Amino acid sequence: MSPLCVVQARTGSLRLPGKVLLDLGGRPVLALLLLRLRRGSSPVVVATSTAPGDDDVARLAEVLDVPVVRGSEADVLDRFRLVAETFPGADPLVRITADCPFTDPEVIERALAVHAASDADYTSNTLSRTYPDGLDVEVVARAALLAAAAEATELNEREHVTPFLQCHPDRFRLAAFCSGDDLGDLRLTLDTAEDLARLRTVVGGVADHVQAGWRSFVGDRPAPGEVEVRPQCAEGLLATRRFAVVVGGQEVAQVVVDLRPDAPAIVAGHIPDDLNAEVLRRTSRWLAMDLQRGPLTSLTR
Repeated sequence: MSPLCVVQARTGSLRLPGKVLLDLGGRPVLALLLLRLRRGSSPVVVATSTAPGDDDVARLAEVLDVPVVRGSEADVLDRFRLVAETFPGADPLVRITADCPFTDPEVIERALAVHAASDADYTSNTLSRTYPDGLDVEVVARAALLAAAAEATELNEREHVTPFLQCHPDRFRLAAFCSGDDLGDLRLTLDTAEDLARLRTVVGGVADHVQAGWRSFVGDRPAPGEVEVRPQCAEGLLATRRFAVVVGGQEVAQVVVDLRPDAPAIVAGHIPDDLNAEVLRRTSRWLAMDLQRGPLTSLTR
């Protein structure tokens, strides 16, 4: 059994249609990603849909000699099941999304090492976000993926592939890894026209878009606001996410969120009453982005 990188790609984005085929540094976004992934040791496959609009995605992958598996447009989890069945020797599977063109094999190798050392079912750098949004890597054990494909029923579980695993830490071993820096506020993903303009500016400052390490694409961290909610670094097996609440540059509290969807968010420390709603909103934003979860309803002290 050996790892397999699975790049999910489609043209049917609502916010930026056809985004994975748009030009970025002289190449389609998907082509840049696939060429970067070739630097790694794991083989790569593109998982796209059977929709006619994704014929161009399949053709581009084939031109680059990357295998293609086509399945449901909406049920992406079932698409991954098809990949697992098409490549029975693949274990674990590494989930990469095509709107993350700067994904680096170095990050994938780090994820695979933590996954193996932790004997995990699911390993990701989004459980403890210290990498920029757009460097997301998820490693899923074959058995765990097939269990999710057989049992997940919620729409977001089918569309986003991994929430079923993330929300059952009592059943699946979840592992996290960190970048070594606090870079979670940076954005290197492609969802909107504004993102495209920013990424084109970023690649304009990098000589070799294919060979460059991911840090070559990182700019300055956003200026801190009056109140911040920052994900806290944690590595290895875990069942919670931790956030630091920073006011005026000083940490005043931590929020600990159980990964089970209905569990409360526990506050350690003191959050000023007038900032409660803002902390709740910002914590919910991180959970929505990283775990595809709905907003928190309250903070428990």
